[in-house]
Amino acid sequence: MSATIPSFHQMLDYIDFCKLTDSPSYERVKGFRMANGYYYHMGHGWARLEHGGRIRVGFDDFLVRFFASMQTLELPMLGATLKQHQMGWRLGGDDHKATVLSSVTGTVFSFNHRTQQHPEITREDPYHEGRAFILEPDPPKMNLRELYFGKESFQWMEQECKRPLSLIGSEDEQMAAKGGKPSTTFSVISRKSDGIG
Repeated sequence: MSATIPSFHQMLDYIDFCKLTDSPSYERVKGFRMANGYYYHMGHGWARLEHGGRIRVGFDDFLVRFFASMQTLELPMLGATLKQHQMGWRLGGDDHKATVLSSVTGTVFSFNHRTQQHPEITREDPYHEGRAFILEPDPPKMNLRELYFGKESFQWMEQECKRPLSLIGSEDEQMAAKGGKPSTTFSVISRKSDGIG
């Protein structure tokens, strides 16, 4: 039985994966993890500047916790151009699909094949091993000023938590505050006003 030979792009992705920086430190906002030093988009994606000017992107703990039944990830093709605030990729599970908006403008340089094979990585470690892909940014259109960062991102998340939790009920709100997993489905927050849908 012959071994499967990885493609060139898979090898690139593996090399990049091995060069991951240390796992970030976290703050907790209403029970949800938020990585320090990351930029956050209103559509619950994140962006992190890397050495060499590329940008690592993924989705935040808020999104993966409210979409705990995630079974598939539909990522853009290598070389595809993404535009900030427009459709970036999709998640799927239990007959639900959700569109995540791109945090920044850029071209897909590589993506994390492991999340395709094991979506649970994204739920367990959304800010590190569960990242989605890497973009070669278009500097003039990167618009980091339109993203949340630092204390502002924590304040934004507090406000975001109030909307879905007000629809869930006090029991789930208490669970989230203690770091537990809310039991709602993603359909609760898949409104256009949330930047997802």
